[in-house]
Amino acid sequence: MVGGSGGGLVRPQPPTRQAAGAPVVSASGGGSATPKPSEGPTTSASLEELLARGVGAVRQAAAFALDPGEDLRVEAKAHRNDLVTQVDRGVEERIAGHLEATGVPIHGEEAHRVQDFETYRGPAWVLDPIDGTLNYVATHRDWAISLALVDDGVPTVAVLADPVADRLYTAIRGRGAWVQPLRAEAAGNDGAAPRALGRVEDLPLSEGMLIAHYQLTQDAGIGRAIGASRGMRCYGAAALEMAEVAAGGAVVYAQPRLHPWDVAAGALLCSETGAILTRMDGAPFDVRRAGSLLVGTPTAHAEVLEHLRAVGD
Repeated sequence: MVGGSGGGLVRPQPPTRQAAGAPVVSASGGGSATPKPSEGPTTSASLEELLARGVGAVRQAAAFALDPGEDLRVEAKAHRNDLVTQVDRGVEERIAGHLEATGVPIHGEEAHRVQDFETYRGPAWVLDPIDGTLNYVATHRDWAISLALVDDGVPTVAVLADPVADRLYTAIRGRGAWVQPLRAEAAGNDGAAPRALGRVEDLPLSEGMLIAHYQLTQDAGIGRAIGASRGMRCYGAAALEMAEVAAGGAVVYAQPRLHPWDVAAGALLCSETGAILTRMDGAPFDVRRAGSLLVGTPTAHAEVLEHLRAVGD
């Protein structure tokens, strides 16, 4: 099993209550029939159906990624630490096949691309089949499967799996974010009620952890922010780092460059829990465009921007 030696499995206690307004997702990720493409993912009901479809796809793909049944075949892409394996490709193909009936195109890291996605209008699934492939290859615990439905550049549905920790994060725009067990057997035959992720507590840097890409330790502004915080962490999987902010485990996360598939699901988790998302220069954040990311509690986010701007002055 991949990840078995990467710090051990962490099994969270199954949630015991259903949050008000939380979508009901069956243990198998099934549910109502997928809406016809002509209906479009616009209504609350159809978003719940698409969420259920996404959950089913991600659960099946996560089971495969945890136990692919063969040794990994590792290749380098742009550089020696930009890795891809047959599992990355297999996860993408499995999820794409599961979502085909939705009639919504897929913009993925490996094989599926929407042309001119930076200006694309309409719905699209945005997928990172293995976020943190370097960790996955090293059997380190921090890797994820990240799937989001983005409509006119706005994330509307998110499904984010942390397979080693057995966590499944979900969100629907305007209705909140939730966490539940990833494994269907852990959720129970009748499904587990998702536990709501509440609004992030608006903590300052001095009362929380900062997550940042290791290269940013050379940035004077981020260095000042690290010094003002309780410490820095780096996981190597953007989706999980964003989920950590959404769940209250860190007050801010900074990254110099991310792609749409890295951030689409995490962006919705963060916005639904009250975190602030911008570029590192404070410019508006658009998930369709690659670039930097600064996300955090309102206070911590503002503090980091102040540190970055003070160095630039």
